[in-house]
Amino acid sequence: MRLLVIRFGALGDLLHLSPSIAALQAHGQHIEVHLLTSPLYQSLAALLPGVHTVWTWDKKTGWKGLFQLAAELRRVQFDAVVNLHPSLKSFLLTRLLGSGWGSAKQAVYRKQKFRVKGQAQRVLPRLHAVSDFYQPFRQVLHLPQADCLSPALSLPASAQEALPVKPSGQHWVGLIPGVGAKRSNRAWEPQGYVHLIQALLPRDNLRILLIGGPDEQLLAEQILAGLAEGGHAQPSDSVQNLCGAYDILGTAACLAQCDVVVGGDTGPLHLAAAVRVPIVAIYGPTALSRTGPVGEQPIQTLTPPEELTCWPCELAECPYSGASHLACMRQIPVDAVLDRVRVQLGLD
Repeated sequence: MRLLVIRFGALGDLLHLSPSIAALQAHGQHIEVHLLTSPLYQSLAALLPGVHTVWTWDKKTGWKGLFQLAAELRRVQFDAVVNLHPSLKSFLLTRLLGSGWGSAKQAVYRKQKFRVKGQAQRVLPRLHAVSDFYQPFRQVLHLPQADCLSPALSLPASAQEALPVKPSGQHWVGLIPGVGAKRSNRAWEPQGYVHLIQALLPRDNLRILLIGGPDEQLLAEQILAGLAEGGHAQPSDSVQNLCGAYDILGTAACLAQCDVVVGGDTGPLHLAAAVRVPIVAIYGPTALSRTGPVGEQPIQTLTPPEELTCWPCELAECPYSGASHLACMRQIPVDAVLDRVRVQLGLD
């Protein structure tokens, strides 16, 4: 049986759907899984357990590229399609493949949503993204309900080749200060990372790695500048800015060498979870119950004070101004983050 799974991004979503693909083989069916994603995630998608073939579509190719892709995919003759990225283009693609006229079964992902936000939402039962992504697979393949596994990646040896060698006995703390440009309200404030680094730096055999993509380079430089203003004239001796230094697999390999990783709700944090690194997760506007990091390793989570009623709002921007602006993230204290980092490192 040939199954096409459509999910163009983002990084965290691809990792959260991977347990559904891996779980298919546990049901006694031989299913050849083809995954359609964006070119940016091709190398990562190829490592997901259970994926037979990775297809990509670059939106820059427009409608012409989409029609060409549909022609190539039609030759495969898929038995079923799971569309985890509902959009005009993905719906058109599935039509061009013939699904909708009976030649292939189809299931479309419908994100579980609530009308209520903030404090009222916290008490409602909710599916984590890992389980939510599994529902269309159940529908199209008539599978029983199951507890999906947590995302996991086995990195090739080549991913480690460009990385610095970690000295024996040295602790590496990975900090992911950015969360991408689209939902910047999910990020802990830069000054919080400055104070966290200042509290950790006096310890010997400790290196801080600022990890992220090219878009986070300026943010990392801002943190380094804050350290210099605080009296750390040469932070590069113990703090290294690796934002933009590696591709996705290189970033995963770098995270895998860390003893603990700290960050908000963003793709690299879920990448750290997939390579089984202990995590300290800082969550505010997004629901921990839906997109919190999952794994078998120790995971510490921090959320705003219970009496702050606005979280989780799941909005792209904070609707408040003044002292209430981004209050959910600003009210997560440095001391609380520091305590959890110390626990993960086994420090007193």
